[in-house]
Amino acid sequence: MTIAPQGSANSTLVTGLGGSLIHADSSPDIVICIPAFNEETTIGDIVSRSKTYGTEIVVCDDGSADDTASEASKNGATVTTHLRNMGKGAALKTLLQEASKFHPDIVVTLDGDGQHDPSDIPLLTRPVLDGLADVVVGCRFNGKNQIPFYRRFGNNLLNLITNWSAGTSIRDTQSGFRAYSSKVIPSISITENGMGVDSEILIELAKMGFKIEERDITVTYGGDTSTLNPVSHIIRVILSIVLPKHSYRKTVSRVGWTLALGTLTTVLVSFELVRMPFSWLGFGASTLAFTLGTLAIAQSPVGRLIRWLRRDKAARLLHREN
Repeated sequence: MTIAPQGSANSTLVTGLGGSLIHADSSPDIVICIPAFNEETTIGDIVSRSKTYGTEIVVCDDGSADDTASEASKNGATVTTHLRNMGKGAALKTLLQEASKFHPDIVVTLDGDGQHDPSDIPLLTRPVLDGLADVVVGCRFNGKNQIPFYRRFGNNLLNLITNWSAGTSIRDTQSGFRAYSSKVIPSISITENGMGVDSEILIELAKMGFKIEERDITVTYGGDTSTLNPVSHIIRVILSIVLPKHSYRKTVSRVGWTLALGTLTTVLVSFELVRMPFSWLGFGASTLAFTLGTLAIAQSPVGRLIRWLRRDKAARLLHREN
C-alpha cells in the first residue's frame, strides 16, 4: 500500500485486513495513547517526539501527584485525568474510549516513562497497514537491549502463563508498546484495572482469532522506570491471570495455583542459573519452590493442570482400546 502525504485531495478508501477502511492516498489516522502516572520528567518529551508519527496524541493522567497533565498538555497532547490512581488497566480503558472518538485507522499504545522510543512506531503500524496483522506487539527481548535480570526473569514467567492461557507463542506478552487495527478496538473489553491488563488483552484477542504479530523494538532503562516494586508487579499480574474470573475457573484452588507457580519459578530460575555462577541462595530458593510446587500439585486434584493431565491420559487409553 502506498501512503501519500496527509491532506491529499480525492482520497479513496481501501479495505485493510478484516474489512477496516484506510485512506489509500492520504496518511492513515493514527491515535497514540499514553497512560501516565507521576511522569512529569518524561511525558513532555514522549508526547513531543510522538507527534511526528500520529494524528492525535492522547494522555491519561492516572491520578498523578505531580505536573504530568500540564506537561503533556503543554507539549500538544489531549489529556484526560483520573481524580485518583486507578491503575494501568483503567487508564488504557479510558484511553481507548477517547481514541475511538477520533475514528482512527490505528491505535498505538506506549508507556510514558521513557523506556519506549516513539521512532519505533512505524515498525508496529506497518504490518497493520500492509494487512499482515490485527495487533503488533513491540518485543524488547531481541538480544539487542540491555534488560535487567529481574525483568527478564519476571517476563519469562509471565510469558509462560499468558501464552499458555492464550494459546500463543509471543516473546514479550508484557510489552505495552503496541499497534491495534481499528477493527480490534471494539472487541477489547478491559476488566483488569492493574498491570495484568496487557496479558488480559492478548488472551482475549487471541481467543477471538485476531492475528497477533511481533516486531523488535529498542528500549531504554536509564534507571528503574517502573513505579511498582518488581516482585509486587509480577505477583499482581500472575494473580490477575490465574485467580477465578470465569465460571470454569471457580473450581481451581487459589492456594494450589499460588504454590504450583513455585514449580514454574524453579524451571525459569534454573534456566538463569546455568548461565550464572553457582549460588547457594539461588539453589536453596529453587529447591524450596520446587518442593512447594510439587506438594501443591499433589494436594490440588481439582487444579486445571491435573484435570488436563487426567483427560489426556484417559483419551490415550481410549484410543489404544479402540
